[in-house]
This record gives sequence, C-alpha cells and structure tokens, in this order.
Amino acid sequence: MKGVKFFKPILFFLLVSAVIATGCSNDDESGSGDGGGEMTASISGSGSFKSHAISSNAVKTANSTGTSLFIQGTNSDGVGITMTIMNYTGEGTYQFGPVTSNFNTASYTETNISNPMDTQVWAASYDTSSSGSITILNESESGVKGTFNFKGKNSNDDSIKVISNGNFDLKFKSN
Repeated sequence: MKGVKFFKPILFFLLVSAVIATGCSNDDESGSGDGGGEMTASISGSGSFKSHAISSNAVKTANSTGTSLFIQGTNSDGVGITMTIMNYTGEGTYQFGPVTSNFNTASYTETNISNPMDTQVWAASYDTSSSGSITILNESESGVKGTFNFKGKNSNDDSIKVISNGNFDLKFKSN
C-alpha cells in the first residue's frame, strides 16, 4: 500500500506536467527563453535549499480552460521544489488547498539518486484546509518573482515538512 501512496504525488505531478506541455496555445504570453533563475527556502529538518540556475524556471501556458503557471527549482543533490497555479491571473496570492476545491499544488522532493524508488515527496494540499500559499510579486515578459511557504505531507510515512521563507526569481522557459 505504501508503494501506491508514493506514486500518487508523482503521478499527479506527471499529469499536471503533461497537461501544461500539451495544452499550450500559440498565443502563449510568456515570451521565449531558456529559463534560469534562483529559488531558495528553509526546510524543516533539512536546513536550507538553494536551486541551480540551469535547473530552475517558470512556464506559463494558456489554453481553453485558462492560464497555468508552473514553477520549479532543483539542485545537484536531487532536491527540488515545484509549484503549479491553475487559473493563474497574474500578480497576487494563491493558496495551496484545500483539496476539495483548489487544484494549486506544491511539493518538496528529496531524490535518492542511488535508489530512485526511495525518493521522498512531501506534497501540499493533502487535506481540507489550506497548506500554504505562493505570492507573485512581479511578473514581466521575461519571468516572475515572488515568495512562498507550505506544509507538505509524505504519503509514505505521514511525516510533515514545513517549507518557509521561500523566494524565487525565475525566467520563463519556452515550451
């Protein structure tokens, strides 16, 4: 049963990524670019996180159901943070959860490079209350800047990680 719980956040992430990748229209507002930028955060029980510019970016897509914003930052230790805002409307604050009415997602991942099946994911939006938020402070044609915080739950062992003091300054990546 733990194997099924582990794959739920991964499958959801892959589904959202596939929708974003295939749902793009030719009138995408995000401009073109190669991504880049930086994401930082404090992680309870793990210290601090800082992404690498080459593996950090934002993707904004528009399709018939609205606009979505996908933000990610990873580092060479296999640690990453991803966030998706559905029905994105620009600068402002967006909540993660509750799962009953909100499809905005956030996750913190610690990849076990030597044993990928032991990768651990702490996902926000795991119950009927808000588990955090992301604030887009500035959006330009080239990228987005903002702050975030969330609590994520690991479905393998029910542990909670608090991701706080999150900041990002990311360039848009072309689809």
